[in-house]
Amino acid sequence: MDKSELPHVNFKDEEVTVLSDNNGNSVNVIEYDGYYLSKKAIEKERIADHRINIPNIIKMHIRPDDVFLVAYPKAGTHWTWEITTMLKQDGKEQNLPKEVAMLPFETPEKIDELPSPRLINSHCCFKHLPQEILEKKNKIIFVNRNPKDVAVSFFHHCQHAVDYKGTFSQFLDFFMSEKVYHCAWYKYVLDWERVFKQHPELQVLYVNYEDLHTDPMRETDRIATFLDVRKSEEFYSKVLEKCSFSELKQSYKKRNNMDFMFRKGAVGDWKNWFTVTDNERFENYLKEKLSNPFVKFTYCL
Repeated sequence: MDKSELPHVNFKDEEVTVLSDNNGNSVNVIEYDGYYLSKKAIEKERIADHRINIPNIIKMHIRPDDVFLVAYPKAGTHWTWEITTMLKQDGKEQNLPKEVAMLPFETPEKIDELPSPRLINSHCCFKHLPQEILEKKNKIIFVNRNPKDVAVSFFHHCQHAVDYKGTFSQFLDFFMSEKVYHCAWYKYVLDWERVFKQHPELQVLYVNYEDLHTDPMRETDRIATFLDVRKSEEFYSKVLEKCSFSELKQSYKKRNNMDFMFRKGAVGDWKNWFTVTDNERFENYLKEKLSNPFVKFTYCL
């Protein structure tokens, strides 16, 4: 997709929001309604200016067979998107990155050019997505990953995406704060919990990142069943082979010219990064912010 079609933006100083951790490590972002995206990425025309884009997304028209894949950053969106896309396309390999169907990085006009069946993905809270979802009751796949591994993966991502310069322990303060790149993790989880409780009529499939590791065949069948595209185990095996971490890491670099999207993809890597003190304060954070989550977390296999 030709990113040159995005209008060039030069931000004035007063338009830039500076987010900082407790040690003064800061990142420059652009804020819209509590959602923060990279100033650099917008200026370099890699993603749309969400201040203009999100209001258009909220009112955009969608198709009844659109499926929405939602997850917090680094919760397993890429892996799930690749598997689900191949299932929906009868095993056809994807030659484009998932960002072509990502809101709010892309505009409604570009999303509208995509052929059906579409798998639209996003890290946004529900209020920033097309509100026709409630009318058309589109299927939603919610990807969940334990927040400790999310924090570690997000730390590495932010080093590239927003030039974060602090240590992991310093980043953990940033991650647990009210204002962080994209949005606060706990606010994201609570927002989707509220939406699903208020709208039980929505068709939702919960996919745990850790379950994809422990039993990928079962989870692939769950996704296929949800989408009404069940196939044989032989078919699933071919899909999973093409969607293995090593395969995706190489193919995604070719498709998107970025090599930092796929790092380890492991479960329990947080143990290599969290100190005892880090873990204690993170556990306190979880108790305070999310004492009874609607999804369960698996921290090791």
